[in-house]
Amino acid sequence: MMAMEITNNYGNYYNSAVYNAAGNGRTEKTKAEKAQSSGNKVQEYYEKLCKKFPQITFNTSGGEMRCSSNKVVVNLSYDCLKKMADDPEFAKKIEWNLSGEAAANAQVYSFAKGYGTELGGRIVKYDADGNRTSACGGMRTANAGNNSTRRTQDNSQSAEERIRKRRKEKKEMEARLEEKRREKAEVKERMEERRLERKI
Repeated sequence: MMAMEITNNYGNYYNSAVYNAAGNGRTEKTKAEKAQSSGNKVQEYYEKLCKKFPQITFNTSGGEMRCSSNKVVVNLSYDCLKKMADDPEFAKKIEWNLSGEAAANAQVYSFAKGYGTELGGRIVKYDADGNRTSACGGMRTANAGNNSTRRTQDNSQSAEERIRKRRKEKKEMEARLEEKRREKAEVKERMEERRLERKI
């Protein structure tokens, strides 16, 4: 009786182990299929995104690529790309931001040029949650430095001219006041002389 019970338990254990192994194999296969399917979905969405924004180069492999005046680069987190592929509403928000990247890049470089600054590069990043950050480094060119110096000199000259003008106006005003005082004193003197003449 005991031997039979042990055999049955062993048989049950063996069958269970075989069944579980087969089940695990199916689970692993299912996981691999899902991962491949997810990867394909992300790849398909990435290709769609590149077609939608041909003016943008997307970097999803990590690291930081820089924009230039004629090249817009967006460093897009792969996790963000995955979320975009899975969630159309999330994708819509990020795509709305992406739609302004080319114009923003052109504007930044245009402003920099207007101020006589040559940008050393610009970095635009979207993190896993779709938060956008951008930063740029600048370098003043020799020409721009001269323009800047000229502008500073012009400003300081005009400030000096204003100060000189104020001093001149102040001196003229003081001279006019002095003239009035003299005139008053002369009038007073004449009046005093007349008064004395009347007394005599």
